[in-house]
Amino acid sequence: MKTGCWSVLLLFIMLTACAPERGARNWTSIPSVRAGENRVFDARLEPLKQDKQFFVSFRLDIMNKTGRTLTIDWNKTRYVHNGRAGGPFVFKGIDPKTIRNAIPPDTIGPGETFSREIFPAGLVAFTPMREEVLDRKGRGLFPGPLPAGRNGIHLVVVYNGEEIVQKLTVEIQ
Repeated sequence: MKTGCWSVLLLFIMLTACAPERGARNWTSIPSVRAGENRVFDARLEPLKQDKQFFVSFRLDIMNKTGRTLTIDWNKTRYVHNGRAGGPFVFKGIDPKTIRNAIPPDTIGPGETFSREIFPAGLVAFTPMREEVLDRKGRGLFPGPLPAGRNGIHLVVVYNGEEIVQKLTVEIQ
C-alpha cells in the first residue's frame, strides 16, 4: 500500500513539474514575416520577441531595387494597430529628445539593403525617464509588448522626390 501511495505522489510531482506556467502565453504571428514589394523597393516586416514570450519589436528590412538613393521618412512612417495609426517608430540609439522634434531619416544606397529593429514609440518604456540616451548601446529606450491584433507599419519611403507608401501587417495572437 505504501508503495502505491509513493507512486501516486511521484506521478503527481512529475506531472506538475511538466505543466506549463500558469498564465504564461506564447504569442504567435500570422504570418511570421510579411513581405511587400513595389517598383522601387522590397520590404519585410518580422515581429520579434527577443527573450520574451510576447512580441516587443519588429525587424524591418528594405532592399533598394533602383539606381538612386532612397530615404526612409521616420516622421511620416507610422505604427498601425487594428487599422489605426499609433504613432511613430523608434529604435535603440535614438536620442529621446528627437522623438519630440524630428527623427532623422535613414538613407538606403542603390542596390543596398537596410535592416533595423524598430518599435512603436507609444509602447516604449523609458528607464529611467531622461532627456538623453543612457549609454552608447542605446539603453534608455526599451520596447514594451505589442498588443494582440493586427500590428504593422505604414512605411513612407522617398524616391526621387516622390513619397511611396508600403503597408505591411501581421496578426499577433
